[in-house]
Amino acid sequence: MWSVQLSSIEPFVYSIFGLQYPLGQPTHEQKACQAKFDDLIANHASHIDRLLQDGCAVSKQGKTFIWLGYWKTRTEYLNWWTSDVVTDFWTQLSPYAGMWREIMMPSTTRTQYGTNQPKSSGLGHLGPPTSMGKRSGYWGCYRHRMSASQDDNFATHIEKDIVARRSPHDTHDELPIRAGRLFLANLPDNICFVVEGQDHSDVSDAENEFWFRNFDQSVERWMKDLLSADESSGILDSRLCYDPESGIFRESDLPALDYNKKVQLFYFKDLRHMETIGRRNKGHVDLRHRFMRAYGPGGEMSSGKVCLWVETTVLKGNEIECEYVGCLEGTGWMALAGRPVFPVEYRD
Repeated sequence: MWSVQLSSIEPFVYSIFGLQYPLGQPTHEQKACQAKFDDLIANHASHIDRLLQDGCAVSKQGKTFIWLGYWKTRTEYLNWWTSDVVTDFWTQLSPYAGMWREIMMPSTTRTQYGTNQPKSSGLGHLGPPTSMGKRSGYWGCYRHRMSASQDDNFATHIEKDIVARRSPHDTHDELPIRAGRLFLANLPDNICFVVEGQDHSDVSDAENEFWFRNFDQSVERWMKDLLSADESSGILDSRLCYDPESGIFRESDLPALDYNKKVQLFYFKDLRHMETIGRRNKGHVDLRHRFMRAYGPGGEMSSGKVCLWVETTVLKGNEIECEYVGCLEGTGWMALAGRPVFPVEYRD
């Protein structure tokens, strides 16, 4: 297992920008907006995963184009974000633009990255790869990889019974657009942001057959369990995304998992909730054990090419800010806006 050596000089940045296509396909104006923003952000972030999400606020309505950006330092990101051309673009968005941003600037002492391949994926683009050593393969290893965990239990400040105002994932009801700008910052401490990624682009036919025989159905079941989990799970939001240019390796009733490269984004109330759902889900426990046995040292697929990675980050309240411009009701943190400890600001 591999990790990444991150700079400790200043926080790194996740910049997640999204552009909604409520009708499923982009209009002429939306295509122009996507192209213009892509020109603005390209070659500035250390790495960008350009992804598609089936759905905007719910999975059955529209699509969302997502730029998942990784920046080595807060300074690099802010120099770009406050530049005249980017400021002009963002401030001139239409009240019905359907564009949003979720920006995180966490300390490297509260994040971990793990992958089964030494090649760079996601957060791995922000530094050289390093061996995980003994801090892998056991429950609690994610927490132990975060040096700040020695002095901080990362406990949530969010009410136990808080529920997001979001329609069910399988609803077909048309959702309204909230015109104008909705801004959130100073969220509760210790929200846990999780990125999980899988890439089948380099697997051989033999490995692909092995994957289908041993893991594919279990992975799909685990993802469906996460999507259908109730509020006690601590999941505040989830997005199943994929690289539409990566090609598909299967066909199923969950198309977001059919692509060679796919990325899932989750927000949990805190790290404990993330750890708990992984431990209590029997299918996930079994899947994890079988994968480590097959792809670990001496395993049948120890030289396999499937690439899995996971990033786990604990955020303090002043390290995240979000803005939604003319988005569908229930998008992202809009679903919790105005609830206790989720103050909202409406901007012109």
